[in-house]
Amino acid sequence: MKIGIISDIHSNIIALKACIAYMKAVPCDEYLFLGDYISDAPYTRETMDYLYDFSSKNNCLFLRGNREDYMLEQRKAIAQDDENAKWRWDSASGNLLFTYEQLFEKDFAFFESLPITFRYQKTGHPAVTICHGSPASSRERLLAEGENTKEWLKNIHTDYLICAHTHLPCQLEYQGKHYYNCGSAGIAIGDCGYAQCMILEDVCVNGKTAWNPVFLKIPYDNERVVLDIRKSGLLDKAPWFVNSNIQILLTGTDYSSQLVMLANQLAGEAGEQDFTDEKYWEEAAQQLGVPDYRQETRIREHKFNHFSQAPEKEN
Repeated sequence: MKIGIISDIHSNIIALKACIAYMKAVPCDEYLFLGDYISDAPYTRETMDYLYDFSSKNNCLFLRGNREDYMLEQRKAIAQDDENAKWRWDSASGNLLFTYEQLFEKDFAFFESLPITFRYQKTGHPAVTICHGSPASSRERLLAEGENTKEWLKNIHTDYLICAHTHLPCQLEYQGKHYYNCGSAGIAIGDCGYAQCMILEDVCVNGKTAWNPVFLKIPYDNERVVLDIRKSGLLDKAPWFVNSNIQILLTGTDYSSQLVMLANQLAGEAGEQDFTDEKYWEEAAQQLGVPDYRQETRIREHKFNHFSQAPEKEN
């Protein structure tokens, strides 16, 4: 049995389709989607419609990620007319607002219907705890070296824990239990030009059925995604945060969290409680080395060699 596991698509339907094409050719028997379907790339509507269609024809299970939580929280803020919580066109929240405006009521209903964790079990196979961040929060980061990861492995009632959210594929064995992180399909850290995903396959170990992860890096047309970000206007609506995302897509280097924290810090040092002024983001980007890709020549400086390469497997 083979289970395709995909997470953190971030509206990157180009990468998603590359993953699905590979997994269907394997073929996979079922598919688990671990959240963060939307935001960051320009194809939110196309991604959601594709997932609806794909799940109508294949055995799929879905989780809610933190990005879906953000959308539901924004919907509530708008309903309550909470001006302080409403997103604006700036580097702090413009990327999320761009995504929000592409969603329909059926999308919000879908997000609300999703759990943040579930127990996955097939007859004759060991049970698996599945989540986006952690079993308690879609926003908790479980890194291979994290003490909280070990705590969760001790506390869960299964021998396997599969998560995402960090955009860093990894595995850990601790006290006889296994942690797997499938990485990010849409904005893969450290793997520019590749979509990270995973296939979980059953194997026999000492006469017992066990789960074995096959970590995948699937090549896709990242140049097209970056150029479409510029064409969509997303880069102009949330310039510095989107510049950071483009840097990940082109180089694999991630400064997004540091960018947010540093912009906030610089605003605080200037006596400002609101860090949405673009001057703080620009200064933070300069300090961290995040380029301004609003000039297409900056994009063309990069060479796109990965799309012609074959998928890579890491056991």
